[in-house]
Amino acid sequence: MAVLATALCALLAVPAEAPPAAGATASASTVAAAARSSRRPHVRRSVYPSARRVRAADRYIAHRAGRKAFAVDDGDKDGDGVKGFAIHSRFHSASVVKSMLLVAYLRMVAHAHRALDAADRAVLYPMIHSSDNVAATTALEDVGEDALNGVARDAHMTNYVPGGGTWGFTEVSAADLARFFYNQDKLIPRRFDGYARWLLSGIEASESWGIPAVARPEFSVFFKGGWLPEIEGLVNQAARLERPRIKFALAVLSTHDPSMEYGEQTIEGVTARLLGRAR
Repeated sequence: MAVLATALCALLAVPAEAPPAAGATASASTVAAAARSSRRPHVRRSVYPSARRVRAADRYIAHRAGRKAFAVDDGDKDGDGVKGFAIHSRFHSASVVKSMLLVAYLRMVAHAHRALDAADRAVLYPMIHSSDNVAATTALEDVGEDALNGVARDAHMTNYVPGGGTWGFTEVSAADLARFFYNQDKLIPRRFDGYARWLLSGIEASESWGIPAVARPEFSVFFKGGWLPEIEGLVNQAARLERPRIKFALAVLSTHDPSMEYGEQTIEGVTARLLGRAR
């Protein structure tokens, strides 16, 4: 464990490339559009994805190499609830936890009764858009681990285990992340929800593999990935998918992947089967 911690800390100390300055601030029209979309009624005609598609994804992931899990939350409180494969198994979150740090940070700003300023955006934009590790460490220092734990508690993440100050070592399950992403809009202060949706739907192209690569353009996709291929062979991604009358959340977690590409293919394979697009 000490060797793993040392290696992870070394990776987290390396800053990601700075995002382009032109994208660092959302235009008023872009944020307003995202905010409007977050307020549309989520009235579903039927449960989506269907039980048949969930079973197809289950059969697919069961034969993939490494340790895997996926979970789907469609908000069906009267049905089976969260469904999937090994939904309560714990994995290190890696950078997926940055989506939770975003919520904790926006709550902190709202509690202070102030607007987001340039310093806030200089932390949040690179943390989400290009998965900047230095920005994530700054965000955790600003909000404190208790605030991050509070987000997990409010999202009913029952398998969550704090990372002890090292955000990449936070432990989560696929069920936790599916539940968190499904309810994310409700966890964010209303006046900042449009900004959060803009960030999570506009992640740079090089990190938009997996779920968004399969689901777009049919769905609007709000997501975050995390990966530690050199240390654990770990490739994770969680997302919320929305289109008129349909909303569901999906998380796919894996470790001991032979390669980063293999992990991405697993996530895309699960997504394709849930959307009925598998060949």
